[in-house]
Amino acid sequence: MNKVKLVKIKIILLGLFILGITNIPYVSFAETQIEVQEGEINVETSPNNPQPYQDVTITLSSYATDLNKAIITWKTSAVTVLSGIGKTSYSFKTGKSGSVNVFDITITPVGTMNTINKQIAIVPSEIEILWESVDGYVPPFYKGKALPTSGGFIRAVAIPNTSTIKSGSGSITYEWKNAGDVVQNASGYNKNSYEFKNSMFNDVNEITVIASSVGSSYGAENTIEIPIYKPKIVFYKKSPTEGILYSNALNKEVVMQEDEMTIVALPYFLPTKGNESNLSYGWKINGKNIETPTKKEELTVRPTSRGGYATVDLVIENLGELFQKISNQLKINL
Repeated sequence: MNKVKLVKIKIILLGLFILGITNIPYVSFAETQIEVQEGEINVETSPNNPQPYQDVTITLSSYATDLNKAIITWKTSAVTVLSGIGKTSYSFKTGKSGSVNVFDITITPVGTMNTINKQIAIVPSEIEILWESVDGYVPPFYKGKALPTSGGFIRAVAIPNTSTIKSGSGSITYEWKNAGDVVQNASGYNKNSYEFKNSMFNDVNEITVIASSVGSSYGAENTIEIPIYKPKIVFYKKSPTEGILYSNALNKEVVMQEDEMTIVALPYFLPTKGNESNLSYGWKINGKNIETPTKKEELTVRPTSRGGYATVDLVIENLGELFQKISNQLKINL
């Protein structure tokens, strides 16, 4: 009899325990969701450093919440330009250089009444890259600039378009890239120029500079392509009284009227600065090698008879570099 009562008591207690479990109040995930913090929502622009009158896209992203389900409102100058669920990006066109576009973004993540405010200011900026051949040869009074050739040195200079830089009071950090690779030793504070040796295998050099102010108020980026040119020999006549006649280059054929004529050969764009001692001049007359003149870039022709033609060939080679070799030919009507 006592055993039967004991079993009944155990059954009643077990039933009460199960009933207690089923009466535990249900708590939803939304009610226990950890509030998303402002720093857990990222704002990015593409491109990173917009230029004037360029299309720009601002994008929101987060690892802490699903922004595709969030209510997002975009405002600029207190005017709503975009609003709705999952509006994670906004595109627009920048104005002139130095104009400011400020966007106030309000985000309400799903399952919470917590509102997050983000603000981003976009100031389109310009930066120009100028380049020059460092060691390429051009004659005096040449109106153009030396063009880069294979194996030559090139200098690129960045010129930011900002009033603080123009006034001389700007503090800018530069990051230089060559073919997409960061050049660490050329990058840094106030390093607005980058000098490099062109590879003999490159037909073009892609150079990028990213400039940003120390106070983060200025940021600009630009990429240019620097083409590689072929050097060439240009012949000129040298007058006994006027010197080299730079204004009158000799074409493939010239008529000789004097008893003797001095021809000067100039290696346009060939990297000669600092390499003068490595330059080899190989002259030929009518296909026969002749002794290199004392002034190796000058050849004086003295015909023993009149009539016919004389063909002058010249090969200039930098013995210290591969593929720095140029040639030209001049026909002289005697």
